[in-house]
Amino acid sequence: MWSLACALLLGWFGAFAGIGTDLAEDRFEPVPAVVAGLGLIVFTWAMTLLVRALSVGWTGDSRASRRYAAIGAAAALFVMTVQNASPAGWGLVAICWISLAPIRTGRVATALISVGTAVVCTVLYRFNPGPEPIELRAVALIYLIMCLTLPYANRLWIWILDLAEMAHASKDAEARLAVTEERLRFARDLHDLVGHSLSVIAVKSELAGKLVTRDTDRAANEMAQVRGLAQDGLRQIREAVRGYRVLDLADEIASVRAILEADGVRCKIDLPAGVVDPAAAGPFAWVVRECATNILRHSSATWCTVTLRAADGSAVLEVVNDGAPATVQVGTGLAGLSERLTAIGGSLTAQPTGDGRFLVRAVAPAHEPEVVA
Repeated sequence: MWSLACALLLGWFGAFAGIGTDLAEDRFEPVPAVVAGLGLIVFTWAMTLLVRALSVGWTGDSRASRRYAAIGAAAALFVMTVQNASPAGWGLVAICWISLAPIRTGRVATALISVGTAVVCTVLYRFNPGPEPIELRAVALIYLIMCLTLPYANRLWIWILDLAEMAHASKDAEARLAVTEERLRFARDLHDLVGHSLSVIAVKSELAGKLVTRDTDRAANEMAQVRGLAQDGLRQIREAVRGYRVLDLADEIASVRAILEADGVRCKIDLPAGVVDPAAAGPFAWVVRECATNILRHSSATWCTVTLRAADGSAVLEVVNDGAPATVQVGTGLAGLSERLTAIGGSLTAQPTGDGRFLVRAVAPAHEPEVVA
């Protein structure tokens, strides 16, 4: 913006050059100079607003810029009529105008306006050359060169300014996208944590309610476990708030096994060491947790198997239970887990097998198991 505003100095330079020449040769007339000065002030005001409209928050609305350009053109013509149209004096006001007015127009329009301005200035000089006339062809050449050079130089500045604004906007968009992705990640983690904990708490609370009249000791034990689960869930939520949580696969499977067996679901675990890559261990742990949550919530399963194996350079985690629902609905939990696995080059499928069982299969890149001699 400041580089464009500096072009306004060109008009004032021409005014001071014209007044200085008149003073040096003792032909200064104060009244025309004051009138031309007032016109130059109006010109400067209009062109300042034009520069602001063209460079700050440009939205493509050319109505304001056209209005300011028209006022500036009228003021420039007025100044050159009151004084003279010499390219070494007051004629620089017109050069100042052409250097700014067409910089947001098309290439053809800029060329036509530039040539038209050179013609108008030459005609004005023909009838109002000032005290020291120059050959008309030389004046026409000077005006033509300046009118065809300065607008395109300022168009280059505008192009650089637009590039800088687009780069700044892209950084803002990237930052907003990162914030959105982090919010989605946090929401997914919070769903996994709270959903699992609340499901287990609900099951154990229901069991304690049934036992309270028959076995108070066992009911008290169940409620103690509920309290422990609530405290553990609170701890996990606090960890999630502090940063991204990486679950330990073996610990999560052991925890899920204890919870399911406490609810009467037999569990069989096959977890060989060294099969899964550390990058996939966290997502696999979330898969096991979500499967256990779904079994407690939506299934009447009596047994569940968790198997981890290597196949074709990938780690395959399979969770199978015998409580396949009549209708399968993929909730936000499994959808979020699918996104996690896709991000590391894996996949997730969840579907009934057709024989009353339900299979969840997670696949992720893995290291081959270490061979122990």
